[in-house]
Amino acid sequence: MLAFLRPAGPPRTFRANHNPIFYENGRSSLEFREKDAEYTLRNVHPPMDKEGSIMIPPHHYHINQAEHFLIVSGTINLFKGLDPKPWKVLSTTEGAEKKATIPQKVYHRLENASSTEPLTVDVHLSPVEYENEQRFFRNFFGYLDDCKAAKQAPSLFQLMVFLYSADTPLALPISDGWLGIVASRIFLILMAGWGRWVLGYKNTYPEYYARKKHS
Repeated sequence: MLAFLRPAGPPRTFRANHNPIFYENGRSSLEFREKDAEYTLRNVHPPMDKEGSIMIPPHHYHINQAEHFLIVSGTINLFKGLDPKPWKVLSTTEGAEKKATIPQKVYHRLENASSTEPLTVDVHLSPVEYENEQRFFRNFFGYLDDCKAAKQAPSLFQLMVFLYSADTPLALPISDGWLGIVASRIFLILMAGWGRWVLGYKNTYPEYYARKKHS
């Protein structure tokens, strides 16, 4: 292991027992629901502005899970494939669509459609992998928030280690068909393997996630 080659990471903030978890000085948050809830995760995004937000994901896809969205407040742009135009706009306004589903192995991303109002959206991944989802989201956003607070660029290798543990490749912009799906997965395996076994990054940290003990 050549961990000495990697730059020092940001100081980690203890959030392992927080629910909801607040990020970006309270501008965004994650809340985990019960395992059998219709939607197991609630996200709050700040308005879209020049500061940006850790809550805005890049294009990605889920290898084994479909992702379901339910708008709670505000307006969300959902992007599918590599189309720069929104695939769906979910809003609480009368007559607007409120729900959407992205099947597994389909490129997608999302963003708050408003530059003035926060966005609240409920999310559910199926089939449910409850502990894995908690571990991933807590580590991924905890790390990004600590990097942002430290004014430090996040390590792509660390992010890929997290993403590999969640079976969630970044979507390479070469194609949103089978070529892109396969290439993105190979890229994830190579980058995460180097990050984990050469640079020594972990897929979970005790400051961000503590596995619950089930009786």
